[in-house]
Formats: sequence, C-alpha cells, structure tokens
Amino acid sequence: MDGLSITVPPAWEARISRTTSDTDDGRTWPVAHIATIPLPSQRGDYGSNVVERLGSDDIFVSLVEFGAEAVDTELFPRVNDLPDTIGPDEFHPRQLQRVLPGQAGKQLFFTYQNRAFCLYVVFGSFARRSSLAQSLSGLLNRVSIAPRELQP
Repeated sequence: MDGLSITVPPAWEARISRTTSDTDDGRTWPVAHIATIPLPSQRGDYGSNVVERLGSDDIFVSLVEFGAEAVDTELFPRVNDLPDTIGPDEFHPRQLQRVLPGQAGKQLFFTYQNRAFCLYVVFGSFARRSSLAQSLSGLLNRVSIAPRELQP
C-alpha cells in the first residue's frame, strides 16, 4: 500500500493503513504497524492500544510517513539504505512515547526514496533488549519503501 511493503515473518502481524496529516490540509499518509502480538483494529499511530499489551518477548514497530515538507530537513536526514539493524544499547525507557514499566523504545527519523519517515520501535522488555534487537533486525530486512516523486 502506498509504496510500502512488508514480508511478514511467521508469528508477526502487520497492517498498513492511512493516518491524517497533523496539518489542516486533509492529506493522509501511510502508517505501517508490525507486532509480535495480534494488532487490535483501533490503535494509535505510535502504538496506543498495542504497547500496553506487549509481553516481555514482544515487539511493536510503527513506520509513519510525513509530508513532503519534512523531506531532507534536519530532523529527517537522508539515508542511502533503510535502517536494518538497531543495536540493543540504542533502546531505552526514556525513548518511549509513553513510559510503561519494563519497556524500552527507539525512535529514528529519516528521509529515504524522497519520503520522510519516523520508525518507532517498542520492546516489551528493556532487560531482554539484546535478544529482541536480533528479532527486530530480521524484521527490518523485510520492509521495503518505493520512491515517491516530490510534489512541487
């Protein structure tokens, strides 16, 4: 959908939908949610109604696209490749949108294929972040983003 695709590994669930822009222009952008638990039909862009359900071996991933105005800005630097590995030491409870006991998160902003994204990951357990980071790497290698032409 919208140039995003995910080859979902066994025991994971993924859904790609659209989210409304933060501006009043009515535009919508794709958001991909991927988790090791069943995804509820109602969930926030950054995992509200999902992250509360994570067990210690679970992972939630959100890939949210932003508009053309964010492409190549300081917050969204251009990358040549999608992030495919995030080290376990990069995850911390203070990087969560909402701190939940025992969990850890990581947020990355980048421009890839002329598209601006936020990759947000939540681990169900900070203590298990080493093994969860290995599982995450296997997932990130299965995500692809097709280019989008910049609008004038």
